[in-house]
Amino acid sequence: MMGSSNSTLESSMTVRAMFVSFGCLLAASAGAAPPSKNDYASGMSVRANYSQPMVETVLSDDVYRAVTRADLGDLRVFNADGMPVPHAFCAGPSSTTPEVTERSLPVFVLRGRDPVYTDNSRVAVETPSGTRVNVEESSVAPPEVVSGLIHIIDAREAPRLRAIRFDWRSPDGASEVKVRIEASEDLDRWQTIVPASTLLLAQQGDQELRRERIELLNREYKYLRVQRVDSGPPLILNSVTAEQVGAAEEIEPLWFNALHMASKEADVLYFDSEHLAPVTYARVRLAQQNSTVSVSLQSRPDEESPWRSRWTGESYVIVSDTVRRESPPAQFPATTDRYWRLQILKDPQVYQDSTLELGYRPAKLRFVTQGPGPFTVAFGSRRAEPAQPAACDGLLANISGADRERMIEQGFVDPVVQLGGADALKPVPKKTPAKVVVLWVVLVVGVALLVGMALSLLKRVRHPTN
Repeated sequence: MMGSSNSTLESSMTVRAMFVSFGCLLAASAGAAPPSKNDYASGMSVRANYSQPMVETVLSDDVYRAVTRADLGDLRVFNADGMPVPHAFCAGPSSTTPEVTERSLPVFVLRGRDPVYTDNSRVAVETPSGTRVNVEESSVAPPEVVSGLIHIIDAREAPRLRAIRFDWRSPDGASEVKVRIEASEDLDRWQTIVPASTLLLAQQGDQELRRERIELLNREYKYLRVQRVDSGPPLILNSVTAEQVGAAEEIEPLWFNALHMASKEADVLYFDSEHLAPVTYARVRLAQQNSTVSVSLQSRPDEESPWRSRWTGESYVIVSDTVRRESPPAQFPATTDRYWRLQILKDPQVYQDSTLELGYRPAKLRFVTQGPGPFTVAFGSRRAEPAQPAACDGLLANISGADRERMIEQGFVDPVVQLGGADALKPVPKKTPAKVVVLWVVLVVGVALLVGMALSLLKRVRHPTN
């Protein structure tokens, strides 16, 4: 009986060990290690005060040269503890934010004719010989009461105006008045741009309630005419200040030279951009001055895909004694294609030394300062799981846009350092599907159970019990 009990115990322990191993294998196949900085080839530290919940910085050209995915899925942000933090990408601006400044505008006072008020009645009188007297009341509404004092504002020296602010007072001490604003190009023909707007100035103790700013349609003006349209006396304008909006300046794209590749075709030049950047501009650099050439530009993401046309046109460079003129850059919808094909449509032998410059606007990286700093931007990997960044305004999305903007701090990236190096750019072996792993585990466990049962039976045969 003792031998049978020991054999049964050994068999149950064998079965239990098999199931424990089976559970461990399942857990290993289901779980995945969290990403680390060494899963990425390169990285850059972000310099910031870290006084706000979020930091925003512009991606450098090194990022687009090293990433392996066009969607930047092989980029993550890590804190000082090596833990990834939430991040998002925002499109880079194409122009600067227009600057708003203030300037004082000259004001001229014109006095018109005193207003004449009538009741619009009509009187007719007849003589004693037969003339009759008729009095007719007009049903037409009385004319609008307009102050006889007019203020002309000279806005010729100002660029685009979006509002004007008045330093004013009323001779009768009124706290609220209504004014009309008209615009003119020649001081002859006037167009009403603000039919009626309120100016208000009220005081109570040391508190003050003021409305002195009137918004205008954002554009250029030459002359503005301001006139009071209620029944009060003419206003006294001490000064007029204009809010002027400067012109937005276009931000120059980030340019780089594409690598010239060998070509077996006389009229075609091939290039490798060595970037996965959202290219939107291209420039053909001609080796000879005073040259012009018609070209067709194409691109494709890899060496197996068909070519897609991006732009066809003329490229030139003209030089005189004092002036150098070049054709404007070609512009097309953004593409992350790596390989480029430049076909010369006429006299290809003359332009074999031409080069290709590509331009793009880098994205802005925004991340949450979760955990201790400094933070590291890691990028370039073929073995890390693709990151899932949020939309541009997806971080702290429940906060209003104005408040969210105040929570963003500007950061600056340091030079690139090596993290995982070349090993991070090597593709990982293809993973075995979880179903296949489970089937193999079941098969191994089943075979092991059969072997255990066979050994148990063999022991019983060799050592029979009473």
